[in-house]
Amino acid sequence: MSLPRLVLALTFVLMAAAAPAHARPVTLGIGEQQPGMFTDPYWVQLGVPHARFLTQWDALRHKRERGLLDAWVEAARAAGAQMTIAFTHSHRARRDPREFPTRAQFRAAFAAFRARYPDVRDWIVWNEANHPSSLSAHRPRKVAMLFDVASRACPGCRIVGADVLDISGMEGWIRRFTRAARARPRYWGLHNYVDAQHGGSAGTRRLLAVTHGKVWFTETGGWILRRKYQGGRVLSELRSSPRHQAQATRHALGLACMSRRVQRVYIYNWQAPRFPTTWDSGLIGPRGTPRPAYDLLLRKVRNAGAPVARCRGGRLLP
Repeated sequence: MSLPRLVLALTFVLMAAAAPAHARPVTLGIGEQQPGMFTDPYWVQLGVPHARFLTQWDALRHKRERGLLDAWVEAARAAGAQMTIAFTHSHRARRDPREFPTRAQFRAAFAAFRARYPDVRDWIVWNEANHPSSLSAHRPRKVAMLFDVASRACPGCRIVGADVLDISGMEGWIRRFTRAARARPRYWGLHNYVDAQHGGSAGTRRLLAVTHGKVWFTETGGWILRRKYQGGRVLSELRSSPRHQAQATRHALGLACMSRRVQRVYIYNWQAPRFPTTWDSGLIGPRGTPRPAYDLLLRKVRNAGAPVARCRGGRLLP
């Protein structure tokens, strides 16, 4: 066993032994694309076991994408992390916006992923499926088809069928997905950035109202920078602050306490890019220094005595 993995395992044992009773735990995770997170001393110190990676549904057919995923999985395994893999569109979609996997294509692709990474049991069939710019924005039946394929291929896996943003039209999209899916979704994914960033709860409540089963916040937290580009120039820019990022992260954890159905929260992401382009929500700054949002999570984990957030009476505990 590698040193980071041994340290992480011992941390979990000690935390579990010290965990207080009479509080509902919500499992914490990090959404991150870079394998360097798993050897970062700050990640080891935090002790959060779950990690999510976003990849193209046909990544195994392309050397570069396959290599990126292999490197991430290898690092996660060495660190003892529990992996979640989420799918998104192929790189071909940039040239052909109509591109979407057929049933046969996705069945073959998912079988290849399962064979290559047999220890991965948590899957998200389509990331941010109702995003306005997604191939699936007006195709909930297509995502339902992918969900059915994955559910049949791996009945023992935890398959997040619909992974959605808390935006206008979300409920209608979910209803169309549910009517089309043959399998009954047991897990739902939510990216509730609108609620988290603005201190609201409407989007989270709407998802809970139109679904049954367990809910994971598969991507949430607070962002510091958002940019949109057009023709190589900045079209629009929104900025926040590290302090507000921490407040939004705390609010996201509080939203998880609204319902016992919410089981996991994946904060996005680990470290800010050295030269930000379209997005910055890193818990760790570009020079490797923890931001207030990281400090918040560390306090929660230490106070809980486990890599969880604690809820009692529908509220987040210190």
